[in-house]
Amino acid sequence: MPVNKGTQLMVDEILREAKEQAASVVGAAKKEAATILNAARFTAREEEEREAKEAREKGKRVYEEVLVEGKIKAKKEALQKREETINEVFKEVEKKLRKYSTSKTYQGDLISLAIDSCRKFGSNHVVIYANERDSRVLKRAQKKIVKALSVKGDVASASFGKPIQTMGGVRIATTDGKIEFDNTFEGKMRRDFDTLRVKVARLLFEGSR
Repeated sequence: MPVNKGTQLMVDEILREAKEQAASVVGAAKKEAATILNAARFTAREEEEREAKEAREKGKRVYEEVLVEGKIKAKKEALQKREETINEVFKEVEKKLRKYSTSKTYQGDLISLAIDSCRKFGSNHVVIYANERDSRVLKRAQKKIVKALSVKGDVASASFGKPIQTMGGVRIATTDGKIEFDNTFEGKMRRDFDTLRVKVARLLFEGSR
């Protein structure tokens, strides 16, 4: 075989093998690239699903937080309205007491109120405090009050202190001023406020839930 022809055959064989190797490498590279691409797509899909899940969970949390906040706000507003309504009732009671304290009916009840207050106080020797208007009425009835408080030969005494600021009613004290019983309208409302408030709330809101 001539040298040139033999050399050509060797060159052709080398080129063929090189092409085959190149094709093999390219094929492997394409296969690896496809695998990587598929993995990337799968990872991207997983990421999308994860983000979507997180978004749904976050949305659910936000919704629940808004719902709870709304309920708390609504309850707070309802309680505030309830308190305002109860306060309005007490304001109306105060207005009616002021009106009653200037009526003829009250003037007739005042002496009985004073005697009853003294008896509840538990002493036959008392100092009676009232507003200026009521003090005049009670002073005129001093003998009647003393007679009512005198029991079984124990002669009572009833004096009057300086006028106090009150809508009506009386404040009773011992002669030394160490013990007092506040039976003014304001004192009685302060003393019975919690009980009255519960009763008012029940009357206004029972069955409202």
